[in-house]
Amino acid sequence: MALSPQSVPENPFDFRAPPPSPVASGRRSCVTNDEVLSEFLQHSLFVPDLILPDKVFPRQKFIDNPPKIDFQALNSMQTETLPKILDSIATIGCFQLVNYGIPVESIRSALTAAAGIFQLPPQKRTTVTRSPEKLYGFEEVHEEDEGEVSEEFVWCKAKALELAMEGIWPVGYSNFSEKMETLVAEMEKVAEKILTVFREIYQEKTGRCEKEKMEEEDGNGWACYVYKHGGNVSAEKWRSCLRYDVMKMLIGGMDYSHTLCLHICDGSSEFHVYSKKGWVSFCPHKHALVVTVGDQTQALSGGQLKHVIGRPIYRGEEEEFISMAFLYSSSTTNSRLVDPQKPNTISLSQQAIAAILFTLLYQILVYVYYKF
Repeated sequence: MALSPQSVPENPFDFRAPPPSPVASGRRSCVTNDEVLSEFLQHSLFVPDLILPDKVFPRQKFIDNPPKIDFQALNSMQTETLPKILDSIATIGCFQLVNYGIPVESIRSALTAAAGIFQLPPQKRTTVTRSPEKLYGFEEVHEEDEGEVSEEFVWCKAKALELAMEGIWPVGYSNFSEKMETLVAEMEKVAEKILTVFREIYQEKTGRCEKEKMEEEDGNGWACYVYKHGGNVSAEKWRSCLRYDVMKMLIGGMDYSHTLCLHICDGSSEFHVYSKKGWVSFCPHKHALVVTVGDQTQALSGGQLKHVIGRPIYRGEEEEFISMAFLYSSSTTNSRLVDPQKPNTISLSQQAIAAILFTLLYQILVYVYYKF
């Protein structure tokens, strides 16, 4: 018997499924020119095959020792000396200088005084730690970096550095600074003679006006990287720290723009030269100064002389050694060497203020234009 509509019980909940979604009748695109679109997508989404090198870390290349140049021969401008220097710098980026006339006692006394810097406790070093705004002082050391193979200190003639160091090392720093200034005076004579040769060679390419401008500038600037190389270092730790130093040099370089860098590295087992093209090493001659070329000299030569960064290596030594790298500048950037707290860049706050002023000026000009 059929039930009447009134007899069917009402369901208070409606569980009916929603209507099915429409199904495309085909996979064909609605775009008119489907073949053109498909070809475009195929080329746009194409991922090229990448072949990565087996080793990302640069390979060390041992080379023959660069030529030893007698400073007295350079001073007399002997014709056979110049090609050796230019060829060595063009290929390696450095050369060795002997018989340069600096008393051995001046170098030894400066190295002995510099050793006292690294005896300061870490608590006192924090007040003279380098930063982007302060390019002198101790290199920042993290907890995981304690006990590294080498330590680093940057010295210059900045008044702020003198005041800070005299506050934490009053007697020792005055003695060290006096020894350094004496040595710098001797180094300056050597650097100026080398630069005089470079200027005479490239004067035709740089122009007479540029040459006269460089010669008339005074107040030459110096900065010195002082390194302490630890002794009794295990081979594994030495390799680890060496890899870190190589990547640091290749990526970061040095903070100071300079023309020449004169390295005192007596007793080193190797000397490493870092450039954008790679990493080479050789065994330096005892008592020789290793001279590397800076970015300013590369610009002076029109790129013919190669800017590199040098670093002495003391491998397998039981005692500690001190080495120095004197960065010399005779161009307009020497103010950066004398007082490295003066930044060459514009700070973010200054950029923000300039942006606000330009915006206000634009609004005023627009208002005046439409008003009048």
